[in-house]
Amino acid sequence: MTKRYTPFHAPVMAFFSLGFYRDVGLNWKGTGFAYLFVLLTICWVLVSAQIHFSVVELVETKAPGIAPQIPRITIIKDEASVDVAQPYNIMNPENGKVLALIDTTGKTLSLEGTDARVLMTRTGVRYKKNDGKMTGFEFKGVKHFTLDQQKISAWLRMFRNYGAIVIFFIGILGSFVFRIVQTLLYAAIGLLFARGYKTRPAYQTLLRISVMAITPVIIVNTISEMARVTIPLEGVFYSIAAMVYLLLGVKAVSDQKEA
Repeated sequence: MTKRYTPFHAPVMAFFSLGFYRDVGLNWKGTGFAYLFVLLTICWVLVSAQIHFSVVELVETKAPGIAPQIPRITIIKDEASVDVAQPYNIMNPENGKVLALIDTTGKTLSLEGTDARVLMTRTGVRYKKNDGKMTGFEFKGVKHFTLDQQKISAWLRMFRNYGAIVIFFIGILGSFVFRIVQTLLYAAIGLLFARGYKTRPAYQTLLRISVMAITPVIIVNTISEMARVTIPLEGVFYSIAAMVYLLLGVKAVSDQKEA
């Protein structure tokens, strides 16, 4: 049979067309990984561009009101010290509330009762995530480090100019490896689905179908990230959606083989 669809159709047809999945399974060649890489690249270009504009806005409009408040911080042999009276508050210039709190004396151990989202102590940094949970890191392994206004200015310039580029390359590499592993696993699950239809499609065929099955997931995830929309239980939602598309893809190929 002649190939009816091309990879250019995939970002749309993968959402609804059984004929597309049938064509991918029966008439396409290869694993589909090249298409997957291109799709992820486009998605990360869009996300990185949005991140870049957000970083520029942060550095040019918000950082000038916060950065000058940061005191000189010195870390020697895993322990931090500052050259100001403590507890020391870094204020949010937009609303006048405490943004971060520095106390290396050991008197302040939590952010309870404050508006602050960040606490730096003698041994590490704790901060509050958007969901309200606390996380952070310790200064273990830091032999000698000094943070001053000169370094802050240099870091802000570097972050403004190259932050989105670094995020892009890390994102595309990490997501491509993750999606490859995911499609390998989904193709194995596809073999189980195929048994239910009493067919034995080639593993490479199931790889292509798996790549197309996660295409809607990748696109919806990218759009939700850019729109800053949170999908409840999104990991479960995406997994179920991909399994449904995988099952439909296997069915489409199996029905054609039986015809």
